[in-house]
Amino acid sequence: MPASALVSLLALACNNPPPVTIPDPPQVTVNLEETSTVGRSVKLSISTSGCDQVQRLELFNDTTFIKQVPYGGNPTPVELAHTELSYALGLAVPLSLNARVTCADGRTNVSQGQVATFFPVEEVVEPPNANSQVVPDYFVVDGSGNSVSFIGCAMDGARPYLYRVDKNNPNTPQRVEINFPCDATTLITDRKPAGTGTRWVWTPGRGLLSLDANFKVLYSANGAVENLVVAADGNAFLYNVTGLYLVTPKGQVRWSREYTGAANPLPGRPAGDPVHITSGTQAGKVFVPLREEHTETVNLRVVVLDYATTDPNGKQLAQYEIDELNPIQAAWTAFNDTGTVMYLGTQQQGSATVRACAFGANLPACVASNPQSRLWISDPIPGALAALIPYASNNRLAVITSNQFWFMDVTRKSLTEGRIINKDQQPLTPTGALVGRFAQPGKGDAFFMFNSAPGVPNPYPVEIVATDKAEQGLLYRYQIPGGLSLYGAVDDAGTLWMRAGRKLVKPFSLEQYRQMR
Repeated sequence: MPASALVSLLALACNNPPPVTIPDPPQVTVNLEETSTVGRSVKLSISTSGCDQVQRLELFNDTTFIKQVPYGGNPTPVELAHTELSYALGLAVPLSLNARVTCADGRTNVSQGQVATFFPVEEVVEPPNANSQVVPDYFVVDGSGNSVSFIGCAMDGARPYLYRVDKNNPNTPQRVEINFPCDATTLITDRKPAGTGTRWVWTPGRGLLSLDANFKVLYSANGAVENLVVAADGNAFLYNVTGLYLVTPKGQVRWSREYTGAANPLPGRPAGDPVHITSGTQAGKVFVPLREEHTETVNLRVVVLDYATTDPNGKQLAQYEIDELNPIQAAWTAFNDTGTVMYLGTQQQGSATVRACAFGANLPACVASNPQSRLWISDPIPGALAALIPYASNNRLAVITSNQFWFMDVTRKSLTEGRIINKDQQPLTPTGALVGRFAQPGKGDAFFMFNSAPGVPNPYPVEIVATDKAEQGLLYRYQIPGGLSLYGAVDDAGTLWMRAGRKLVKPFSLEQYRQMR
């Protein structure tokens, strides 16, 4: 071998080899169309870089594999159907969506997680444009199934209107101008008789109107109405500063009972809603809870009136003395639909009690010494009482405080009659500092609460809480993100419809949500 060749080889042997080049890992990111979605699916996109060729793209919820995604370029659109997600941890709980990309040469990387909330629903109706919404803020529902419409009021500039929106033609609603302001206190009653009868629309202290099934205003008046309750045939009980009036949908006063100055005045002021009984032994009667205030006591009583009387001053049939309270003690009343039981809630300092009082004969006061009248009394229920709501065919009683929702079994002669039946004896509650704003019984044992921030005037709800059965506890909770609000009402079949921000949605049935979980 020539000497020069030997020297050359030795020189090569002494030099360090070139460093091995390790390619950078690929990059992958997940971009959400919405951080909080109420809909049929979650829409997102996945972007990648650093791969000459993408071999595999996968989507995860935290570390739980969801599915493999066919690579479709940058970005790759992805739509997650509600059936592709697990709800074992609950409905509308936060997800942490992340993606893993694998290059053809084997390099791989995982994106940072993007927090998303998904509340799956059966149907979505989108608004016609970004500056409008499908239905008014608050609404009621006519019809059922695919043939539903939504009635609510809203201001158009300085002019108040009543709107009816057909679900199948939401871009061309009907509307009629009304003669009194529409605001967050405006109420629209159920239709009575159901499906064919009259609704009443009223703003406390400002005015009222009656509305037939064809969206025609039958009667309208401005006036300081304090309360309005609809009888089974569509007539309305009106309270104002002078008394109680039964008014037909065309504005005719059938009869009235005044507080003072009349031949037969009502013995007290309103202590709750009047109730028209249409079945059972009390059919044809009107139960009117009253409180008569004295310097040191308040007498709580119920007057029974004849609904069908032709006497313009009304006809009193009976009077029940219920209890004697102190002047600062608040009380709430509710009746079952046969008029055989009245529920009376009374407030103590930090708690309330509920008792059941029997009706049907001239029974004595509903107190401890008269067990034939007082059927039962509950244990103390914490919080400031806000409402008593019979539901589930009068077998359940919702006891609502500002931030706790309790449910009682009121089935006559049951083993748990008069007892709280919440799961683990714990109330359903709003999130954090939110408070209950609206209660909505649903089909069967279903119950919905719509919660808002505290304050006056009443803020719009931002959260829904639902249970399919009190004994099973919370089924779902959904809170819409900041700046938006939600509201819901049931149709003639008991199905919930909900405004979520600007769009209208039909949630799945509670049975379907239970199966998802």
